[in-house]
Amino acid sequence: MNTLTATVFDNTLNFVGEGPLWHPITQTLYWVDFPNHILHSKKGDHKVVQRLDDMVTALAWVNNETLLLASDKGLNTYNTSTHKQAFLCSVEADKPYNRSNDGRADPWGGFWISTMHTDAKENEGAIYRYYNGVVTQVVSNLTIPNGICFDKSRARAYYADSKTQKIYRFDVDSLTGSPIGESVLFFDYSSSAVSPDGAVIDSEGNMWIALWDGARVDCISPDAKVIQSLATQTPRPTCPAFGDDGTTLYVTSAQYGLEDAPFDAIPHGATLAFKNAVKGVLEPCVKIDGF
Repeated sequence: MNTLTATVFDNTLNFVGEGPLWHPITQTLYWVDFPNHILHSKKGDHKVVQRLDDMVTALAWVNNETLLLASDKGLNTYNTSTHKQAFLCSVEADKPYNRSNDGRADPWGGFWISTMHTDAKENEGAIYRYYNGVVTQVVSNLTIPNGICFDKSRARAYYADSKTQKIYRFDVDSLTGSPIGESVLFFDYSSSAVSPDGAVIDSEGNMWIALWDGARVDCISPDAKVIQSLATQTPRPTCPAFGDDGTTLYVTSAQYGLEDAPFDAIPHGATLAFKNAVKGVLEPCVKIDGF
């Protein structure tokens, strides 16, 4: 375990904090407490808390004042100045018992979003890609899809199924990001008690993945070796994000199931920061016609 110490970036206790997004233009960190329909943003000491109509689980940025929100209703744009949402498109409108889960912008201007049954029924989840105004299914028969992230230099995409505790990878077209071929197993946590959750890829192609019930973020090399781990000091980290100049790793966490559990330096559900952790890659924008 690396000796790098986590600090509390924001001490708001999120029931399930998720979807951290560093906006590289406005220098703002966004994240959601999705069961409570809350969008948080923080820039320096300035904090904004916005109640949302829908249960938003994942975020991306479109331009300096527009975010993309993935929710149980589909994809919406969100104006950070007016706090107004506008419907963009549906995802699985024919499955009313499914909701969004993980999501991330890809380096080609697309956005990938996973879905799952609200009761986490097996094989009811999937992963979709929004690209050039079209939603296409990428993977099906998943239960709790997470860990969506991209290694552009290797033309790879990754995802995890938290239920099976496994991470997969597959090739994508280097020019468009379109999936090529079938998924293959990348890393297996099923012999442990941890579940892989959200993930990002750094400038060297290493995956940084939050481990629910693992109290850490693992760094996994492109050849599937754990080369570093960061202790979160709270059992349920949910998702990492690179921010600032790329050397800060922000990590959301969950209070869920830990409401009465004691803690030391890191309250359960707080949003954490590891300073000078690694050289990361900041999130690309999603390309949407008209924005």
